[in-house]
Amino acid sequence: MDLLTTLIALAAAGLVFAFARRQDRKERLPGNVTLIPYTMIQIFAVVTCLVLLAHLVTLVSGVPFKGRFAG
Repeated sequence: MDLLTTLIALAAAGLVFAFARRQDRKERLPGNVTLIPYTMIQIFAVVTCLVLLAHLVTLVSGVPFKGRFAG
C-alpha cells in the first residue's frame, strides 16, 4: 500500500470513528434500543487507525517494522 492509499484509509477510519461517536452520543428516548453497536464500531476504527499509523511510520521512515521476535 502506498502513501496516498494509507492516508486515504486513515482519513476514512477517522471519519467512521467520528460518525460512530456522534451517533453514540445522540440522545434517545427511554426504552429505545439501538440496533447498531456504535461503541464496537468505534473500537474497530481506533484499532484500524493505530495499524495505519504504524504503517505510515514505516512508509515515511523507510525502515520496515520487524517486531519483537524478528531475527
